[in-house]
Amino acid sequence: MAKIPTELYIYVVRRSSRGAFHTNIWANLTRKDTGEGIKGKRLLSFLDNVNISQLYTADDMGYAGPFDINPSTQGSHLTFVVFEGDATFERCISQEIPLRVDSNLLRTEIQAEVGPISGNAPLVIQAKGKAYEIALDGSRKTPAYSLPLDLMVFDSMSTKRLQPFKRVMTNPDGTFSLEFTFIKLGSFSVFVNFLGDQKYTSAWSNNGRTTTINVTGGGLPLSFEKTISITETMQVKWLLGATEPTAPEGYERFPDLDLDFGLLGKYWAFKKVA
Repeated sequence: MAKIPTELYIYVVRRSSRGAFHTNIWANLTRKDTGEGIKGKRLLSFLDNVNISQLYTADDMGYAGPFDINPSTQGSHLTFVVFEGDATFERCISQEIPLRVDSNLLRTEIQAEVGPISGNAPLVIQAKGKAYEIALDGSRKTPAYSLPLDLMVFDSMSTKRLQPFKRVMTNPDGTFSLEFTFIKLGSFSVFVNFLGDQKYTSAWSNNGRTTTINVTGGGLPLSFEKTISITETMQVKWLLGATEPTAPEGYERFPDLDLDFGLLGKYWAFKKVA
């Protein structure tokens, strides 16, 4: 019997720093076919290809962490997490995350505001703010050049990152503004991230605090029924979903009447069984 494919995503709070430092990794182990979390599985963390710790996914979302990572020498390092697999699930490896320790790096800070924080789908939010260079004396000033910032969006129920993320370059004065459109219902966490480079340390907006976005409904009903006549009178139900929903009891798929409204979503048609 074939094993179930798996996927492992990790997030590292800090990627670069002055001198030796420690950072934390959070990991999320899910089924690749359904996106569901996998509970009670051992995950191994590695630094420069050396296994340094292990933790077990602690809940039904497949979440584990934090792993404590401590590069002790200057220069570039790599960290990643491995699930070794078992009789049911396939082995998988997370993406590699680069870390850098450099005595000459300057710290960065990102201040961001995100709004609106709730509304109906499709919900367009705007993230705006400013990136700062923090000098050795603690003073703030505009970075010496434009920095690439990523708007990261996570599903709060699964801790899984939504794709694609949005990237923007800061303006000459360090300010930025970018938009993201939510087309599915749910609760989401967002933040703005700078990965760091050879001059500046990495940074997470608002000192690591995320903004929660609640998408509560859509401009159109999630489902409705209507009697239509083609060659005979029939009862048809449409369900809104990013992927094909399960047929309601007593109904079967009727793709000839699917309705695609773009950002509003797709309505999947089901015909009542005679």
